[in-house]
Amino acid sequence: MAIRLIALDLDGTALRGHKEMSDYTGAAVRSALDAGILTVPATGRSYRDMPREVRALPVPWFITSNGANIIDGKTKEQIYSDLIPWERAVELLRILEDFEVQPSVHIAGASVNLRTADPRVAARYGNTDYFTRRSTDNLADYVKERRQGAEKIFAIFFNEETGRALRERLSLVEGVTVTASGRDNIEINSATATKGRALKFLQDRLGIAREETAAVGDSRNDLSMLKAAGLPIAMGNAEPVLKAISARVCEGCNDDGAARSILRVLRGEWGPGEKISEKG
Repeated sequence: MAIRLIALDLDGTALRGHKEMSDYTGAAVRSALDAGILTVPATGRSYRDMPREVRALPVPWFITSNGANIIDGKTKEQIYSDLIPWERAVELLRILEDFEVQPSVHIAGASVNLRTADPRVAARYGNTDYFTRRSTDNLADYVKERRQGAEKIFAIFFNEETGRALRERLSLVEGVTVTASGRDNIEINSATATKGRALKFLQDRLGIAREETAAVGDSRNDLSMLKAAGLPIAMGNAEPVLKAISARVCEGCNDDGAARSILRVLRGEWGPGEKISEKG
């Protein structure tokens, strides 16, 4: 049995420095597609917040906002969604107002942010463009006015104490799941919206078995996706919990580990059913 489908996380996986996809990784994705292996970016980002070079890839679908949406790669139409109801999104955003965080909300394929970025975000990430492209003075009011379901709510915190307190508060809210794409953030989705569930939707739609699927990721929001794959691959920079469940551990994102993993699959060096956790 050969791999027919590869789900590929972006930040910390296929992107270098959370900014760009290298030419090497882009070429590896195209090689997989040319070989008939369906390769699907699966990201916590909204569709419009993916790098332009990723959106330009000739892939069949994009899994976005942690599995809240699946976008057709050709038509750019939404073929699947699992949203937070707008009333619950407003409640969650009001909760975030009580914490020292930088929040954003994904609506209609794009992230909406507070108009003013916390200077600590600029110091940490070096670029506040993400927080100014589509912005508002109050996120809860923005969602309440539009009455649109939210794909995801995201918040960066500035110390672990805030993170612990925020996770504890959010644990009291029903109908949502709380995960993370890094140690300094939380990501809130519908209780049933995960990358793994979205991947399962594609598997069922295409008649592709779990054993014919590979997935590559680095963070807790990738756990469900790796568990849905017969060949789970953790990045060298992945959190320990991902490495513990993976068949393979590759190089880090800045060393094109995701691309090298794709090429190993293409060469038949890595395949389904493996139970080896080691750097390839």
